[in-house]
Amino acid sequence: MKRVLCLSILTLALAGAAPAFAGGVKSPWQLKLLEACKSPAFVEQTKKKAQARDIEAMAALGFLYSEACGVDLDAEEAARLWREAADRGQADAMASLGYVYSEGIGVEPDEAEAMRWTRKAAELGNVRGQFNMGVSYDIGLGVAVDKLEAVRWYRAAVIQGDVDAMHNLAILYLKGDGPEKDEREALRLWRQAADLGDPTGMAQLAAMAYWGTGMDKDLGEAMRWWRAAADKGDAGSMFFVGLMYETGEGVAVDDARALTWIRKAAELEDSNAMVNMGLRAVSGRGLARDPKAGRRWWLAAARKGNADAMYYLGLLYSEGDDGVAVDNDEAVRWLRKAAQAGSQEAAQVLRQSGVGVVAPADPI
Repeated sequence: MKRVLCLSILTLALAGAAPAFAGGVKSPWQLKLLEACKSPAFVEQTKKKAQARDIEAMAALGFLYSEACGVDLDAEEAARLWREAADRGQADAMASLGYVYSEGIGVEPDEAEAMRWTRKAAELGNVRGQFNMGVSYDIGLGVAVDKLEAVRWYRAAVIQGDVDAMHNLAILYLKGDGPEKDEREALRLWRQAADLGDPTGMAQLAAMAYWGTGMDKDLGEAMRWWRAAADKGDAGSMFFVGLMYETGEGVAVDDARALTWIRKAAELEDSNAMVNMGLRAVSGRGLARDPKAGRRWWLAAARKGNADAMYYLGLLYSEGDDGVAVDNDEAVRWLRKAAQAGSQEAAQVLRQSGVGVVAPADPI
């Protein structure tokens, strides 16, 4: 490529992905089971108690089967054990049943059954049940969307210290989606999550500080929270730490540190970091110039849906570079994908070329 590409502005979005049921998210009780199941003696004892119809053991053994922890994976047996324990009043089993019915894991998917068991668990004070009731009303799973009812259930889970509920509730307040918009309440909830060690809360606090949302703009505070989240393994925060060192926002410019953090984020498959690594490889900034390596980074990011990566791939193929031949068909294909994914730059290039921006049907 004849031009030198560089990422010149820091871009980020507050909030994040759509709410999801707490299935993969583990409760403290489940985390303890994941440690305990490493002991064959514990697993055998749990099996014996479950066979004796101890409902706590049934709930625990169902979880072990669902995680293949100390036993073989058996989703159907997990659901059977949870159903028996739930029928006898065990709230964790109820919450687990609600999740597997919503996803069709070991049972046929059934929204009505998912809601019935989730509600039973929530009304018994089970925090996963409360969180999942919030999600159900938030996005309309088995019930009509009701943001205020979602707030009520999220708040119940927040009282029990659930950081995922803090995150989802903060998003509702930040957007004014149901409750009245209240940036300071969103900030308070994310600070509460961050104080509990949650990297998502830390990353959102950093974004609030960077943009001056719900608080005065404070680049030093943004860097402090992104660094805290990065130290806990959050790839997006690693990227922003690196980008602040790259741009000199809130800290002195230090490209060596920038590259270290951006590379870490890219290796953890953060798509923005992958784009940056591609730019560096093509321009030779901080590492040996290697357009083919740049293409590999951009392809990886494009497969994750990153519009900037698609745009840069289009430019690379349109101009060619050392080891990358000009390929006009590939250039147009990637520029169209980028435009359809929201890249105004790609749309402008296509309009100027007279090609148009209709997305091709072939997958990335």
